[in-house]
Amino acid sequence: MAKLVEDTTLKIQNLSAIEVERIEPLDVMQLVRRVWQGKLLITGTTLLAVVAAGYYAFAIASPRYAATATLEIDARTGPMSAVEDLARGLTTDQSSLNTEVAILRSRHLLEQVIAALDLLNDPAFNRHLTPIPRWSVTGMRNQARNLLTGQVPPPPTKAAVVDKTVENLTNALRVDVLRDTYIFRITAQTGDPQKSATIANTLAQTYIADQITSKQQATESAVNWLSERVYDLQIELEAKETAVNDLIMSHQANDTAVLEALSRQSIETQNRLQDTRRAMQSTQGKLLDLGAEPAISPISTGNERARLAASLSRFAEQEAALKLFQDSIDQQLDEQSATLVRQQQLRREADATRVLYETFLARLQETSIQRGLQHADSRILTHATAGTYVAPRKLLILLMATLLGSALGVAIVLLRSALRKGFVSAEGMASTTGEQVLTQVPRLKIRKPGQLLDYLNAKPMSAAAEAFRNLRTSLLLSDPDRVPQVILSTSSVAGEGKTTQSIALAHHLASLKKNVLLVEADIRQPSFLRYLDCNGHDFGQVVAGQIPLSQATSRDPRLGADILASTSMRQNPADLFSSDDCGAFLDALRAQYDFIILDAPPVLPVPDARLLAQHCDAVIYNVRWERTDKRLVASGLHALTAVRAPLAGLVLSQIDAKRGRHYGGVHLADYGRAYYQN
Repeated sequence: MAKLVEDTTLKIQNLSAIEVERIEPLDVMQLVRRVWQGKLLITGTTLLAVVAAGYYAFAIASPRYAATATLEIDARTGPMSAVEDLARGLTTDQSSLNTEVAILRSRHLLEQVIAALDLLNDPAFNRHLTPIPRWSVTGMRNQARNLLTGQVPPPPTKAAVVDKTVENLTNALRVDVLRDTYIFRITAQTGDPQKSATIANTLAQTYIADQITSKQQATESAVNWLSERVYDLQIELEAKETAVNDLIMSHQANDTAVLEALSRQSIETQNRLQDTRRAMQSTQGKLLDLGAEPAISPISTGNERARLAASLSRFAEQEAALKLFQDSIDQQLDEQSATLVRQQQLRREADATRVLYETFLARLQETSIQRGLQHADSRILTHATAGTYVAPRKLLILLMATLLGSALGVAIVLLRSALRKGFVSAEGMASTTGEQVLTQVPRLKIRKPGQLLDYLNAKPMSAAAEAFRNLRTSLLLSDPDRVPQVILSTSSVAGEGKTTQSIALAHHLASLKKNVLLVEADIRQPSFLRYLDCNGHDFGQVVAGQIPLSQATSRDPRLGADILASTSMRQNPADLFSSDDCGAFLDALRAQYDFIILDAPPVLPVPDARLLAQHCDAVIYNVRWERTDKRLVASGLHALTAVRAPLAGLVLSQIDAKRGRHYGGVHLADYGRAYYQN
């Protein structure tokens, strides 16, 4: 008894563990086995992907041809002359090279290529020239849009057509720079090999011509600017020289002779003025001395005084005249100095203007010589030849389709495996539930329930018949000291094959010349009348003894066992199975029969199976392959172990042998083919 309690406790722990989410390490071999199980699906998706890719590559995709022309940039490393600065060439830093790449792809050049090759009338670039098929994807989309909006869109304008053509040409071109070189590669890709070469060469030629045109325009702009500047300087120089001449003519300031003569006169006048002032001082001194001395002779003294006074008066007049003359000379000297300074300033300005004039005139002459002599900063190294085939890359497309198809198949297989709720192998069910699997029953090839016994009798060596024999053997040898006599068959929910298993087990036990009774204990949903040729009775009346067992039982010759079929009854089945009468009835059956097989209701919907299990020796739990949710199985087994039901093991039923091989399960139908006669 203690051992039974311990076993029951361990089973409850195992079943509870089923419902617990566990993070287990990745089992690589299990993953490989799952992928191998879905090999047919993976192969199918791979073939579909390859077929679709092949159809696209060989039937739908248009061939594309690429042609490449190469250009070399003239590397400018030395100093440039002044004339070259007016139409500066290319530099070779990375930013300049990238700029030239952008110029090669610019709308300005592409419009010239479009005009030169008349690409506006080429359907490959102007898609508006190609009518859209009515039933194509684009055509149906346009029709749907027109239907919803109620109006037909106007035809595209010329500007819109040009924009779209430029866009298509841009998409068809690729320009890049060879690493560590000054070489550009212009690659055009179209559906015509010759057209690709023509576009690449035309763009290269247009680029070079545009460089020359740009330099010519720069030279013309420089010539025009220099001409205007030289003309302005010439006028300015003439005006300044005229001003110098006018100044010279108006002040006779053609040289410094006048200024020097005035300077000499000023000096001479200053000297004479100083002499005069000294003479005046000497005369005044003499007058003073004459007045201080005693007069020797009044007459001589008076005459001398008169003479000195007359000299002093004369000296005073002379001083005044010289001072007036000195002032006049100083004024003239100041005027002549200012005029000379102004003259020198005008001469310097005129000389500076003359230098600018001569410089710009020389630059104008040099620049004028450059007209018509410009050359491009690039040259064509290699002209594009007829394009080579580049797309679609059929082998690569098929390879990518194979990889993607395989990946999709693997993803579907793993997703299906992750989403699968039921058991697909006995090993998985045994490891998950902790219970032994008594047998694996393949799906029977019968259309109606009444054909079950006919199938087993007609094909006794079939895989299904052997599966039921394995079940019989497992039960009989499970405990040689105490062979189970009352055997109950149940499941989690309806439709899992418990009735089929009960009938087949009774059939094979009867084949051992044993006295077997098959009891329909699922009196809520009786179904024996659909499987067997028998009569049904009220099970409650049979248990109560109101109907004798001999009258209640039937016998189907195909089965070889007695049948106690049930009909609907008024009494609640749970109350009936809980009664002492039910226990006494089953005990009475033990005395009359070697084996009693009870086809009980499912465990989860009603408590009938758990009540009947108290009177049984073994309980067989049926699980439908792939369909029954693992959580339902766990709940049903937990319910049985909770009441200490004598669970003998599990039966994996209704196995699809073909699909089972895909899942990797080991089934009798796989390894026993040589022994079966299906």
